Amino acid sequence: MDKYIVTMLGEKDHGKSTLIGNLLIATGSTTDERVREARVKGKRWEPAYILDSFSEERENEMTIDTTRAELVHKGKMFELIDVPGHLELIKNMMSGASNGDFAVLMVSVKKGEGFRPQTRRHLFLSQMFGIKALAVAVNKMDIVDYDERVFEKAKREVGDYLRSINFDKPVFFVPVSAYNNENLVSNSGNMGWYKGLPLAGLLMDFAKRYYRRPKSGGDGVRAIVQDAVETDGSKALFCVLYNGTVRVGDTVRVEPDEAKARVKRLHLKGRSVRSASAHSNIALVLDKDVDVGRGSMIYGSSVRPHRKGTFTARMFVINGIRSAEAKRLFIRTNNNDIPLKGMRIESTLSPVTGNRSRGGGSIATNDSATVSIILARDYPLERYEEHNELGRFALYRGEEFVGVGIVE
Repeated sequence: MDKYIVTMLGEKDHGKSTLIGNLLIATGSTTDERVREARVKGKRWEPAYILDSFSEERENEMTIDTTRAELVHKGKMFELIDVPGHLELIKNMMSGASNGDFAVLMVSVKKGEGFRPQTRRHLFLSQMFGIKALAVAVNKMDIVDYDERVFEKAKREVGDYLRSINFDKPVFFVPVSAYNNENLVSNSGNMGWYKGLPLAGLLMDFAKRYYRRPKSGGDGVRAIVQDAVETDGSKALFCVLYNGTVRVGDTVRVEPDEAKARVKRLHLKGRSVRSASAHSNIALVLDKDVDVGRGSMIYGSSVRPHRKGTFTARMFVINGIRSAEAKRLFIRTNNNDIPLKGMRIESTLSPVTGNRSRGGGSIATNDSATVSIILARDYPLERYEEHNELGRFALYRGEEFVGVGIVE
């Protein structure tokens, strides 16, 4: 069964967890027993309770960690990632957004909620991390008597913002009442003026029209070593194979030292095999001892990584930084911590206002920037749009998490 990752974006209280809960119930993706367990005596029934893993979450009525739920609909599986909307949990949100095929943005039309600053940051990050399509669920339409004019106003506001940040992905708007299960799986009679697909139908359409399977062929072998273990007089390298096909007898290189060796033995799921393809965990033994450890990259002999010590990146910063402090910073990627030697800020962008500026010596908290980075030592990196897993990094200042970035 095909599986697609859908990241749920939006503010606290705009209805993400409620929507997921009712989607699970309406599609039969959860059990009656699970629904019974989720009911809380003496409280109004909330579909969101299906997702809460901790009792304190129900008591505080706030999702405190990223929650994943599997939705099965018409032969396809969608893994829905419910991402916290609180600013203090934005690190969790970035982790979820970085793995999404599609995104659903929740925007509430309830007075006092609406299209708020953090919603804008969520949208910006979803584009930064390469989602293929976006569905904007305009929620709580029941509160405004299903008024089409309210929906159109929300649609214009979100649309204007998307244009201001040059959002270049397909976008579809759907009016919903998540609590009343309207326009989630079937069209609502209360919103007959809406002629589009319900939300589940949009996800099915996204899977059909916009999903592209990750590349897996060619000589562009990319594997990251997770561990190196001495066994029977040989060093077995346990790796995640992200791209390409590895065969016994192939010549490979090992970064960062560019050591060259031949694949002597190959194991997949505990069995000896002649070849292994992308998106699998493998163990391989080389014909010579090379300096390799956790975080090293193994790649095909003719197609080398695109970036080493210097690269351009887009970053989103949750704790402001200055270019002058570059030597206090380091990036974390593929189980490696690599210090910076220098950083030049090319431009900055406010995800809230859409305002841009050239150059400058600092990046403000919750702003984005295009930067040129010089690492203190060479390490292979890939362009994010070509190899997602190998083209992203986290930025740290000592023990402090500063932000995330992608290699351009």
